[in-house]
Amino acid sequence: MGTHLKLRPPSSTWRQIELGLFIVLLTAIVLRVYYNPPAALEQLTFRDELRVALVERPLGRSELASTAGRDQLDLELLHGFAEELGTRLRVTRVDDAATAHRLLRQRRVDIAAGLLVPPHDPLIKPGPEILNVQHIVAYWAGSELATPLLSLADMPAGARIGITAQAPVPESLSQPLLAEVRLDPETLEPPADPADDEASLEEYTPEYADETPDRERPANDANGELVPYANAEALREALEHGEIDYAVMNSLEYRRLRRLHPDLRLAHELERSTEVRWLFPSGLDRSLIEAAEQYVAELRDSRELELLLDRYLGHLETHDLVDALTFARRVEHRLEQFRPLFEEAGEAHGLDWRFIAAVAYQESHWNPDAVSPTGVRGLMMLTQVTAEGLGVEDRTDPAASVDGGTRYLINLRERLPESIPEPDRTWMTLAAYNVGLGHLHDARRLAAANGDDPDRWLDVMQWLPRLAQSEWYEQTRYGYARGWEPVHYVQNIRSYYDKLVQRFPESDELKPPAPELYRRTPLAL
Repeated sequence: MGTHLKLRPPSSTWRQIELGLFIVLLTAIVLRVYYNPPAALEQLTFRDELRVALVERPLGRSELASTAGRDQLDLELLHGFAEELGTRLRVTRVDDAATAHRLLRQRRVDIAAGLLVPPHDPLIKPGPEILNVQHIVAYWAGSELATPLLSLADMPAGARIGITAQAPVPESLSQPLLAEVRLDPETLEPPADPADDEASLEEYTPEYADETPDRERPANDANGELVPYANAEALREALEHGEIDYAVMNSLEYRRLRRLHPDLRLAHELERSTEVRWLFPSGLDRSLIEAAEQYVAELRDSRELELLLDRYLGHLETHDLVDALTFARRVEHRLEQFRPLFEEAGEAHGLDWRFIAAVAYQESHWNPDAVSPTGVRGLMMLTQVTAEGLGVEDRTDPAASVDGGTRYLINLRERLPESIPEPDRTWMTLAAYNVGLGHLHDARRLAAANGDDPDRWLDVMQWLPRLAQSEWYEQTRYGYARGWEPVHYVQNIRSYYDKLVQRFPESDELKPPAPELYRRTPLAL
């Protein structure tokens, strides 16, 4: 007889016991994981990836401050945090805060960043504070209804007030209007399956957020009507076109927008400041939040956070109204005449033409016949000695002045010690262009002798003004200097350059890593 193979052996009591124990053990593990999920930091470590939703904002972005493509304040901080955790960083760039909030609620990201204010949302936890901002009420010059306000109680009856999801509504505005625009926690969708990579990224907006504002919407007689918009730029456009009378925005947004739009005016500054923070999903423990808080605290203690804030936001100091209007007129009526010269010099020497133009504006307001009381002249205001050293025969020749001034900037930069990193190197180059390399080194020596860092611009800029004080300049090699001038000089050029970048944006390009980036664009003005 042939042998019969038994493909499935008969069950035995022991096999049944083993199977039962296995099922019980597996159930216990599943229940434990369900009711006691791994710590957020453990999950990230296992995944070896920090997932971030970064809101794209022109605010907080600086072409000059960027290194290795890190063109936004939060992006620089997040790279450092990922390195601290020893993990990779995966960034999803989104257009608005609402999309970042949605990704958090779905637990598809670990952090949301991009100068965000914590929303009124139980499914989102606030993390470490990055900085504080004031919120202001703005209006457009020439508005029929809007005027400066001593307090919010002076708001004209029936005024239309534009807001965004990131601007907290002043409590003094009426409660019925608040209910129209604030998120109701009960209507928020539950977190999606973190593994569901196909979840919708549609942003949450109030019911009428996409509607065109009109004067028929019912208003509150006491305080006016709140009208939601996507972002601060949309608020500005609505103000300009008369769709709203006032706009609530944070002080950084206001300062950035007013640089190009002098008709945007301050109506009232709210007393209470608002904290800008990283945001985290709820439902997990605080291990990742605590790690982030410790990281930011260490940056603050070491002054690195102060340096980054200055690098990315320091240029937002707004000039007074007269200067802003003058700059706008000069751009309209003078820049195009000399732009080809700036572009030619930039191409020849590897610099951004807008940077050269910013230096020239600070020097001469783009006036080729400009002459200072000390005898410097031309578009780039070269001294006779400097011009001779550069081979510039006629300082009033615009082409010769721009080319010579650009070569002089590069020469100064290359004569600085290699220990000075970017962006401090660019700032000190500009200071030397204004006050002279010798006086800059005097300030650096004073900084070093008194316990400050001579390679850090934030320290050196504190010592330059002291070159006008006898107790300090008598200790130096080159003596007295009007040391406050190079400090203002550098700040002004950073500001003018930023305005030109906003006015004349260039197509996005793959940026080479620093320090080669300087040769294309000086790093951080």
